[in-house]
Amino acid sequence: MPTEMENPMHTAFTRGPVADVFSSYLVAVSLSAAGELGILDALRREDSYSIETANADGLDPRLVRQLLVTLSWAEIVEVADDKAVTGPRFDDAYRARGYFYWMVRGCGELFSVLPEVSRTANRTGDFYTRDMRAVAVGSKLIGETEVEPHFVELLGELDYSAIADLGCGSGQRLIDAVSRRPGVRGVGVDIAPSAVELAASSVAQAGLAGRIGVVTGDVRDLEPLPEFAGVDLITCVFLGHDFWPKTTCVAGLRKLRTAFPDARRLLLCDVVRSEEPPGADTTIFTLGFELVHAAMGVYLPTRTEWREAFRESGWVLNGERDFAAPPRGVLFDLSPES
Repeated sequence: MPTEMENPMHTAFTRGPVADVFSSYLVAVSLSAAGELGILDALRREDSYSIETANADGLDPRLVRQLLVTLSWAEIVEVADDKAVTGPRFDDAYRARGYFYWMVRGCGELFSVLPEVSRTANRTGDFYTRDMRAVAVGSKLIGETEVEPHFVELLGELDYSAIADLGCGSGQRLIDAVSRRPGVRGVGVDIAPSAVELAASSVAQAGLAGRIGVVTGDVRDLEPLPEFAGVDLITCVFLGHDFWPKTTCVAGLRKLRTAFPDARRLLLCDVVRSEEPPGADTTIFTLGFELVHAAMGVYLPTRTEWREAFRESGWVLNGERDFAAPPRGVLFDLSPES
């Protein structure tokens, strides 16, 4: 008879679904790192990557090889000798790289301290840390798949002379909007100094420093600034949930009308909270987005709750657009009540 240590019932977890959860976490970490190191882009361009080139890039070849071997478990790449080639799941992984970077690099430190932040006694002041630069970069990559094309289409239909982007992150949305309209100016607002620095750098590199300004500010409590005068279009992407709970949201949305007295349109895009339990068809991002915000103490509203807040804060809902990526993303098209 097998001993207790040899009993398959006691070692079943070393293979199969639970073991796959463990390995999947390591794939996520490796995918995020490979994206930041430029390895995914190199594979995208050439369909292959020579591990020998890691030395020339100042990277440790042994570690790079192990990153790629880890990705090979998920069929993202295939590794033979000192060369990696794209695997059958590479294209999907590349398109989804922003989600992994947002999760691992942007929110990894918060995940690592979940036991501490779960204790109510610790949930005061600045009780958590995220890499906001990485969050901004990850959000940019996430938005490029579907959100930004919708914005480009919608902005092309609107007449505006000045645009403000709340929670501007990397600044790319402003850069695109201003670049397409000669004479249009823009202003970005973000509460994170690292994101403001990133946006200002991106604007300067695009040669638009004379037309786009970036300011540090809490979008929930904005006062009129000289930079806000004449802004007739406001955009807010992946940040709206920071206005909540509802009383704060309603007050913040009302203050937007005061801070931007010339605004004629508000395009607010956010991910709404799921209302069904997770299962086999749960989409990418959904669990991570909801877990991170629960850890931060940020309330995520449903679509119905957003509509109620708009009515109570004096914004008229002109229409809604749903996104497949990010899952549960909704673009609310709003105008101030006359």
